[in-house]
Amino acid sequence: MATGPHVPGLEFGPEARCVHVRFAVIGAGVIGLSTAAALLDSGAQITCYEAVGPMSQRSSGASRIFRLAHALPELVDLAMAARRDYGEWEARAGTDLLSGVGTVMNGGDLTQWAAAMSEAGAHFEVVDPQVGGRDLPVKSLTGPVLIDSGGGVIDARRTGEFLVDRVGRALVRDRVRELEPAGFGVRIRSDAGWESYDAAVIVAGSQTGALGAQVGIPAPTTFAHHVRFTFALHDSTARPPCLIDRSEAWRSGFTTYQHLVAPGRWAVGAHLPLEQIHAELGREAVIDTSRQLAVEYVRQNLRNVGDEPLEELYCDIIEGWGDGFAVMRNGGFLALYGDNLFKLAPILGRILGRATLSGGTPASVGLPAVA
Repeated sequence: MATGPHVPGLEFGPEARCVHVRFAVIGAGVIGLSTAAALLDSGAQITCYEAVGPMSQRSSGASRIFRLAHALPELVDLAMAARRDYGEWEARAGTDLLSGVGTVMNGGDLTQWAAAMSEAGAHFEVVDPQVGGRDLPVKSLTGPVLIDSGGGVIDARRTGEFLVDRVGRALVRDRVRELEPAGFGVRIRSDAGWESYDAAVIVAGSQTGALGAQVGIPAPTTFAHHVRFTFALHDSTARPPCLIDRSEAWRSGFTTYQHLVAPGRWAVGAHLPLEQIHAELGREAVIDTSRQLAVEYVRQNLRNVGDEPLEELYCDIIEGWGDGFAVMRNGGFLALYGDNLFKLAPILGRILGRATLSGGTPASVGLPAVA
Protein backbone atom coordinates (compact mmCIF):
# COMPACT_ATOMS: atom_id res chain seq x y z
CA MET A 1 0.00 0.00 0.00
CA ALA A 2 1.40 3.42 -0.96
CA THR A 3 2.35 5.59 1.97
CA GLY A 4 3.35 8.75 0.08
CA PRO A 5 6.81 10.27 -0.27
CA HIS A 6 9.45 10.25 2.41
CA VAL A 7 9.74 13.78 3.77
CA PRO A 8 13.16 14.65 5.24
CA GLY A 9 12.84 16.32 8.63
CA LEU A 10 9.69 14.57 9.84
CA GLU A 11 11.63 11.80 11.55
CA PHE A 12 11.38 13.20 15.05
CA GLY A 13 8.38 11.19 16.19
CA PRO A 14 4.64 11.90 16.23
CA GLU A 15 3.09 15.30 16.74
CA ALA A 16 3.18 16.34 20.38
CA ARG A 17 1.10 18.58 22.61
CA CYS A 18 3.22 21.10 24.50
CA VAL A 19 1.44 23.37 26.93
CA HIS A 20 4.25 24.39 29.27
CA VAL A 21 6.85 25.67 26.83
CA ARG A 22 7.52 29.03 25.19
CA PHE A 23 9.05 29.35 21.76
CA ALA A 24 10.05 32.33 19.63
CA VAL A 25 9.93 32.53 15.86
CA ILE A 26 11.99 35.37 14.42
CA GLY A 27 10.57 36.48 11.09
CA ALA A 28 6.98 36.57 9.80
CA GLY A 29 7.47 35.73 6.17
CA VAL A 30 5.61 32.70 4.86
CA ILE A 31 8.07 30.22 6.45
CA GLY A 32 8.05 31.97 9.82
CA LEU A 33 4.26 32.20 9.91
CA SER A 34 3.92 28.56 8.85
CA THR A 35 6.34 27.52 11.62
CA ALA A 36 4.51 29.61 14.19
CA ALA A 37 1.17 28.10 13.13
CA ALA A 38 2.57 24.57 13.44
CA LEU A 39 3.87 25.30 16.93
CA LEU A 40 0.58 26.86 17.98
CA ASP A 41 -1.21 23.74 16.76
CA SER A 42 0.98 21.74 19.17
CA GLY A 43 -0.31 23.81 22.08
CA ALA A 44 2.93 25.72 22.66
CA GLN A 45 3.08 29.37 23.65
CA ILE A 46 4.55 31.40 20.79
CA THR A 47 5.87 34.84 20.06
CA CYS A 48 6.46 35.52 16.37
CA TYR A 49 8.66 38.59 15.95
CA GLU A 50 8.48 40.71 12.81
CA ALA A 51 10.48 43.90 12.34
CA VAL A 52 8.70 45.41 9.32
CA GLY A 53 5.40 43.67 8.68
CA PRO A 54 4.18 40.14 7.95
CA MET A 55 4.83 38.92 4.39
CA SER A 56 6.56 42.21 3.60
CA GLN A 57 10.03 41.17 2.47
CA ARG A 58 10.91 38.01 0.49
CA SER A 59 7.31 36.78 0.85
CA SER A 60 5.75 39.95 -0.56
CA GLY A 61 3.77 40.17 -3.76
CA ALA A 62 0.61 38.62 -5.14
CA SER A 63 1.81 35.24 -6.37
CA ARG A 64 4.48 32.56 -6.63
CA ILE A 65 4.99 29.58 -8.93
CA PHE A 66 4.36 26.17 -7.43
CA ARG A 67 6.03 23.14 -8.97
CA LEU A 68 6.69 19.54 -8.14
CA ALA A 69 9.58 19.54 -10.63
CA HIS A 70 13.01 19.70 -9.02
CA ALA A 71 16.40 18.23 -9.81
CA LEU A 72 16.53 16.16 -6.60
CA PRO A 73 13.98 13.51 -5.60
CA GLU A 74 14.13 14.76 -1.99
CA LEU A 75 12.89 18.18 -3.15
CA VAL A 76 10.17 16.56 -5.25
CA ASP A 77 9.11 14.61 -2.15
CA LEU A 78 8.90 17.82 -0.15
CA ALA A 79 6.94 19.58 -2.90
CA MET A 80 4.45 16.70 -3.06
CA ALA A 81 3.96 16.90 0.70
CA ALA A 82 3.59 20.69 0.47
CA ARG A 83 0.97 20.28 -2.27
CA ARG A 84 -1.15 18.15 0.04
CA ASP A 85 -0.64 20.60 2.90
CA TYR A 86 -1.76 23.50 0.72
CA GLY A 87 -4.96 21.52 0.22
CA GLU A 88 -5.40 21.31 3.99
CA TRP A 89 -4.76 25.04 4.30
CA GLU A 90 -7.39 25.70 1.62
CA ALA A 91 -9.92 23.63 3.56
CA ARG A 92 -9.20 25.60 6.74
CA ALA A 93 -9.15 28.95 4.95
CA GLY A 94 -12.30 28.26 2.96
CA THR A 95 -10.70 29.63 -0.21
CA ASP A 96 -8.39 28.59 -3.02
CA LEU A 97 -4.69 29.21 -2.39
CA LEU A 98 -3.11 27.29 -5.27
CA SER A 99 -4.31 27.09 -8.85
CA GLY A 100 -3.90 23.95 -10.93
CA VAL A 101 -2.80 25.44 -14.25
CA GLY A 102 0.38 23.35 -14.37
CA THR A 103 4.00 24.30 -14.95
CA VAL A 104 6.07 23.89 -18.12
CA MET A 105 9.84 23.43 -17.76
CA ASN A 106 12.24 24.05 -20.64
CA GLY A 107 16.00 23.81 -20.95
CA GLY A 108 18.46 23.05 -18.18
CA ASP A 109 18.99 19.42 -17.27
CA LEU A 110 15.55 18.16 -18.21
CA THR A 111 16.73 14.57 -17.91
CA GLN A 112 17.69 15.10 -14.28
CA TRP A 113 14.35 16.74 -13.45
CA ALA A 114 12.46 13.89 -15.12
CA ALA A 115 14.55 11.26 -13.29
CA ALA A 116 13.95 12.95 -9.91
CA MET A 117 10.21 13.21 -10.51
CA SER A 118 10.07 9.59 -11.64
CA GLU A 119 11.92 8.41 -8.53
CA ALA A 120 9.57 10.39 -6.28
CA GLY A 121 6.46 9.14 -8.08
CA ALA A 122 5.35 12.56 -9.38
CA HIS A 123 3.36 12.72 -12.60
CA PHE A 124 4.99 14.45 -15.58
CA GLU A 125 5.27 14.30 -19.35
CA VAL A 126 8.13 15.18 -21.68
CA VAL A 127 6.67 16.44 -24.95
CA ASP A 128 7.45 18.35 -28.11
CA PRO A 129 7.80 22.14 -27.51
CA GLN A 130 4.99 22.93 -29.96
CA VAL A 131 2.67 20.79 -27.84
CA GLY A 132 3.95 21.91 -24.44
CA GLY A 133 4.02 25.59 -25.35
CA ARG A 134 0.78 25.97 -27.28
CA ASP A 135 -1.12 27.61 -24.40
CA LEU A 136 1.74 29.90 -23.43
CA PRO A 137 2.17 33.50 -24.67
CA VAL A 138 5.59 32.64 -26.09
CA LYS A 139 6.51 32.67 -29.76
CA SER A 140 8.59 29.50 -29.53
CA LEU A 141 10.37 27.11 -27.19
CA THR A 142 13.45 25.09 -28.05
CA GLY A 143 13.98 21.42 -27.35
CA PRO A 144 11.64 19.11 -25.43
CA VAL A 145 9.63 20.47 -22.51
CA LEU A 146 8.56 18.85 -19.26
CA ILE A 147 4.94 19.31 -18.24
CA ASP A 148 4.44 19.26 -14.47
CA SER A 149 0.68 18.79 -14.13
CA GLY A 150 0.89 19.29 -10.35
CA GLY A 151 2.26 22.80 -10.73
CA GLY A 152 0.41 26.09 -10.67
CA VAL A 153 0.27 29.52 -9.07
CA ILE A 154 0.18 30.19 -5.33
CA ASP A 155 -2.01 33.11 -4.25
CA ALA A 156 0.61 34.64 -1.98
CA ARG A 157 -1.65 37.37 -0.57
CA ARG A 158 -4.43 35.00 0.46
CA THR A 159 -1.87 32.60 1.89
CA GLY A 160 -0.38 35.39 3.99
CA GLU A 161 -3.78 36.55 5.19
CA PHE A 162 -4.69 32.99 6.19
CA LEU A 163 -1.45 32.50 8.13
CA VAL A 164 -1.59 35.89 9.85
CA ASP A 165 -5.11 35.03 11.00
CA ARG A 166 -3.95 31.63 12.28
CA VAL A 167 -1.02 33.09 14.22
CA GLY A 168 -3.21 35.85 15.61
CA ARG A 169 -1.99 37.74 18.66
CA ALA A 170 1.20 35.68 18.81
CA LEU A 171 2.48 37.91 16.00
CA VAL A 172 4.16 41.06 17.32
CA ARG A 173 5.70 43.99 15.45
CA ASP A 174 9.04 44.15 17.19
CA ARG A 175 12.60 44.12 15.83
CA VAL A 176 14.95 41.53 17.33
CA ARG A 177 18.33 43.05 18.20
CA GLU A 178 20.27 40.46 20.17
CA LEU A 179 20.30 36.74 20.88
CA GLU A 180 22.05 34.72 23.55
CA PRO A 181 21.89 31.24 25.09
CA ALA A 182 20.59 31.08 28.65
CA GLY A 183 21.03 27.82 30.56
CA PHE A 184 18.64 25.32 28.98
CA GLY A 185 16.87 28.03 26.99
CA VAL A 186 17.49 31.22 25.05
CA ARG A 187 17.14 34.97 25.56
CA ILE A 188 16.04 37.49 22.96
CA ARG A 189 16.38 41.25 23.13
CA SER A 190 13.95 43.15 20.94
CA ASP A 191 13.02 46.81 20.93
CA ALA A 192 10.62 45.93 23.77
CA GLY A 193 13.40 44.46 25.95
CA TRP A 194 14.65 41.01 26.95
CA GLU A 195 12.48 37.86 26.93
CA SER A 196 13.34 34.25 27.79
CA TYR A 197 12.18 31.22 25.79
CA ASP A 198 12.76 27.50 25.72
CA ALA A 199 13.98 27.69 22.11
CA ALA A 200 13.88 29.94 19.04
CA VAL A 201 13.67 29.53 15.27
CA ILE A 202 15.43 32.11 13.08
CA VAL A 203 13.72 32.51 9.70
CA ALA A 204 14.44 36.17 9.06
CA GLY A 205 15.46 36.15 5.40
CA SER A 206 18.55 38.23 4.73
CA GLN A 207 18.87 38.97 8.47
CA THR A 208 19.20 35.29 9.38
CA GLY A 209 22.95 35.34 8.87
CA ALA A 210 23.58 38.33 11.13
CA LEU A 211 21.31 37.01 13.88
CA GLY A 212 22.65 33.47 13.63
CA ALA A 213 26.23 34.70 13.87
CA GLN A 214 25.48 36.05 17.36
CA VAL A 215 24.85 32.49 18.57
CA GLY A 216 27.44 30.61 16.55
CA ILE A 217 25.31 29.63 13.55
CA PRO A 218 27.04 30.32 10.24
CA ALA A 219 24.89 31.30 7.30
CA PRO A 220 25.36 32.96 3.91
CA THR A 221 25.81 36.70 4.17
CA THR A 222 26.41 37.49 0.47
CA PHE A 223 23.30 38.43 -1.46
CA ALA A 224 22.35 39.51 -4.94
CA HIS A 225 19.44 41.56 -6.29
CA HIS A 226 16.47 40.10 -8.15
CA VAL A 227 13.34 41.65 -9.61
CA ARG A 228 10.35 40.45 -11.60
CA PHE A 229 8.02 42.56 -13.73
CA THR A 230 4.33 42.26 -14.56
CA PHE A 231 3.02 43.03 -18.05
CA ALA A 232 -0.47 43.21 -19.54
CA LEU A 233 -1.74 39.97 -21.06
CA HIS A 234 -4.08 41.04 -23.85
CA ASP A 235 -6.53 38.16 -23.35
CA SER A 236 -7.82 38.60 -19.81
CA THR A 237 -9.66 35.26 -19.99
CA ALA A 238 -6.53 33.22 -20.76
CA ARG A 239 -5.14 30.89 -18.07
CA PRO A 240 -1.74 29.77 -19.36
CA PRO A 241 0.43 27.38 -17.38
CA CYS A 242 3.51 28.68 -15.62
CA LEU A 243 6.77 28.63 -17.55
CA ILE A 244 10.32 28.09 -16.33
CA ASP A 245 12.67 28.49 -19.29
CA ARG A 246 16.31 27.66 -18.55
CA SER A 247 17.29 27.09 -22.18
CA GLU A 248 19.24 30.37 -22.54
CA ALA A 249 17.99 30.31 -26.14
CA TRP A 250 17.42 34.06 -26.23
CA ARG A 251 20.70 35.11 -24.62
CA SER A 252 23.50 33.23 -22.89
CA GLY A 253 23.18 33.46 -19.10
CA PHE A 254 19.57 34.71 -19.28
CA THR A 255 16.83 32.43 -17.91
CA THR A 256 13.26 33.29 -17.05
CA TYR A 257 10.18 32.22 -15.13
CA GLN A 258 6.69 33.42 -16.02
CA HIS A 259 3.17 33.03 -14.67
CA LEU A 260 -0.30 34.53 -14.45
CA VAL A 261 -0.47 36.92 -11.51
CA ALA A 262 -4.13 37.87 -12.04
CA PRO A 263 -6.53 37.96 -15.00
CA GLY A 264 -4.75 39.89 -17.75
CA ARG A 265 -1.47 40.17 -15.81
CA TRP A 266 1.62 38.15 -16.82
CA ALA A 267 4.71 38.16 -14.58
CA VAL A 268 8.17 37.78 -16.09
CA GLY A 269 11.14 37.27 -13.83
CA ALA A 270 14.65 37.05 -15.25
CA HIS A 271 17.74 35.46 -13.74
CA LEU A 272 20.85 37.25 -14.99
CA PRO A 273 24.54 36.37 -14.73
CA LEU A 274 26.00 37.10 -11.29
CA GLU A 275 28.18 39.92 -12.55
CA GLN A 276 25.00 41.83 -13.43
CA ILE A 277 23.13 41.39 -10.13
CA HIS A 278 25.64 41.21 -7.27
CA ALA A 279 24.98 43.41 -4.26
CA GLU A 280 27.85 45.85 -4.85
CA LEU A 281 26.18 47.14 -8.01
CA GLY A 282 23.35 48.62 -5.97
CA ARG A 283 19.66 47.81 -5.96
CA GLU A 284 18.48 50.53 -8.36
CA ALA A 285 21.19 49.82 -10.93
CA VAL A 286 20.29 46.12 -11.01
CA ILE A 287 16.56 46.92 -11.26
CA ASP A 288 17.26 49.19 -14.24
CA THR A 289 19.36 46.52 -15.99
CA SER A 290 16.76 43.84 -15.27
CA ARG A 291 13.93 46.04 -16.54
CA GLN A 292 15.76 46.81 -19.78
CA LEU A 293 16.49 43.14 -20.46
CA ALA A 294 12.99 41.97 -19.46
CA VAL A 295 11.32 44.49 -21.79
CA GLU A 296 13.63 43.52 -24.64
CA TYR A 297 12.90 39.85 -24.01
CA VAL A 298 9.12 40.45 -23.94
CA ARG A 299 9.23 42.40 -27.20
CA GLN A 300 11.23 39.71 -28.98
CA ASN A 301 9.90 36.48 -27.47
CA LEU A 302 6.32 36.92 -26.21
CA ARG A 303 3.07 37.40 -28.09
CA ASN A 304 -0.16 39.08 -27.00
CA VAL A 305 1.70 40.68 -24.08
CA GLY A 306 2.22 44.42 -23.59
CA ASP A 307 5.82 45.59 -23.43
CA GLU A 308 5.51 48.20 -20.67
CA PRO A 309 5.95 46.95 -17.08
CA LEU A 310 2.90 47.56 -14.91
CA GLU A 311 4.44 46.41 -11.62
CA GLU A 312 7.77 45.26 -10.25
CA LEU A 313 8.59 43.05 -7.30
CA TYR A 314 12.06 43.15 -5.77
CA CYS A 315 13.79 40.76 -3.40
CA ASP A 316 17.31 39.79 -2.42
CA ILE A 317 18.56 36.27 -3.06
CA ILE A 318 21.47 34.26 -1.69
CA GLU A 319 24.34 34.60 -4.11
CA GLY A 320 24.92 31.35 -5.99
CA TRP A 321 21.92 29.44 -4.59
CA GLY A 322 18.93 27.99 -6.36
CA ASP A 323 16.51 25.35 -5.07
CA GLY A 324 17.22 23.91 -1.65
CA PHE A 325 17.75 24.98 1.92
CA ALA A 326 19.98 24.39 4.93
CA VAL A 327 18.97 24.04 8.58
CA MET A 328 21.53 24.64 11.32
CA ARG A 329 21.29 24.41 15.11
CA ASN A 330 23.34 25.61 18.04
CA GLY A 331 21.77 24.82 21.41
CA GLY A 332 18.28 26.22 21.58
CA PHE A 333 18.59 28.19 18.34
CA LEU A 334 17.53 26.73 14.99
CA ALA A 335 18.05 28.66 11.75
CA LEU A 336 16.94 28.06 8.17
CA TYR A 337 18.17 29.68 5.02
CA GLY A 338 17.60 29.04 1.32
CA ASP A 339 15.89 30.32 -1.81
CA ASN A 340 12.72 29.48 -3.75
CA LEU A 341 11.03 28.26 -0.57
CA PHE A 342 7.53 29.77 -0.74
CA LYS A 343 6.22 26.69 -2.51
CA LEU A 344 7.47 24.50 0.37
CA ALA A 345 6.12 26.72 3.16
CA PRO A 346 3.50 24.33 4.63
CA ILE A 347 5.85 21.36 4.95
CA LEU A 348 8.84 23.46 6.05
CA GLY A 349 6.71 24.97 8.80
CA ARG A 350 5.82 21.49 10.03
CA ILE A 351 9.43 20.33 9.79
CA LEU A 352 10.77 23.32 11.73
CA GLY A 353 7.96 23.09 14.27
CA ARG A 354 8.63 19.43 14.94
CA ALA A 355 12.39 20.00 15.17
CA THR A 356 11.80 22.81 17.66
CA LEU A 357 9.66 20.54 19.81
CA SER A 358 12.11 17.64 19.65
CA GLY A 359 15.43 19.49 19.74
CA GLY A 360 16.43 17.77 16.49
CA THR A 361 18.03 19.19 13.38
CA PRO A 362 16.31 18.49 10.06
CA ALA A 363 18.45 17.43 7.13
CA SER A 364 19.49 20.12 4.70
CA VAL A 365 18.32 19.45 1.16
CA GLY A 366 20.06 20.62 -2.00
CA LEU A 367 23.46 22.12 -2.59
CA PRO A 368 24.37 25.71 -3.50
CA ALA A 369 23.82 26.12 -7.22
CA VAL A 370 23.11 28.98 -9.56
CA ALA A 371 19.34 29.28 -10.03
